[in-house]
Amino acid sequence: MDLSIIIVNYNSSGFLKNCLESLLNSKDAVEKEIIVIDNASSNGSINFVKSSFPSVKLIENKKNYGFAKANNIGAMAARSEFMLFLNPDTVIQKYALEKMVNFMEQNAGAGAVGPKLLYPDGSLQCSCRNFYNLRTILLRRTVLGKVFPHSRLLQYHLMSDWNHNQIQEVDWVLTACLMIRREVLEKTGYFDEKYKMYFEDVDLCYRVRKAGYKVFYYPDAVVVHHHQRESAKKFSKKTIWHIQSAIRFFNKYGWKF
Repeated sequence: MDLSIIIVNYNSSGFLKNCLESLLNSKDAVEKEIIVIDNASSNGSINFVKSSFPSVKLIENKKNYGFAKANNIGAMAARSEFMLFLNPDTVIQKYALEKMVNFMEQNAGAGAVGPKLLYPDGSLQCSCRNFYNLRTILLRRTVLGKVFPHSRLLQYHLMSDWNHNQIQEVDWVLTACLMIRREVLEKTGYFDEKYKMYFEDVDLCYRVRKAGYKVFYYPDAVVVHHHQRESAKKFSKKTIWHIQSAIRFFNKYGWKF
């Protein structure tokens, strides 16, 4: 088995259908297993996966354990050398899996890698980032972001002014699609389950780099991601969760200004 693909689902059967179809219909020369961890969905997701995708391994959680713990459950059930944490609102493009696996096999120092992410309209989604500091949190999650939308500090954090067609070592990549070596995950520890929402990927990539491995952005592999920054639209419960997660991250690793 080359690759274990781990997908956490919660009431997203519409997106999940397209995601699973893209995985099963891909032309990749990769022997893979697909593991769906359902966080107690209430919209028939479990029966949908069982009936439409019988080859998919389904883990049924009795309650919503959240993103981090559900991914950890999937990782512990995985059998492959490489694991791919994948959001259900993604569509894998041709040969993306094969290219990512080949990249990891050819680069021993690569602990984790993320592909180029595109919005459904084909535009670029900035999916590789520099680590946060307090100022970037304020620009991303408060009205200051609207006051200074073209801040150079914000551009640096989002890497929005950088060439996204070149392979580059980066601080972290979104877990919308993140591939990691099993041995690296076992050394660094799995996702930190104390994050309620957000920063799980930042935290994991921080530990990967701290362990001496590199995190790469790899644009030769392309994935479409139906991503919406709900917490950026208005001050909401998710905004609060993001700020709480940021505080936890800084408390763990030190406050940077």
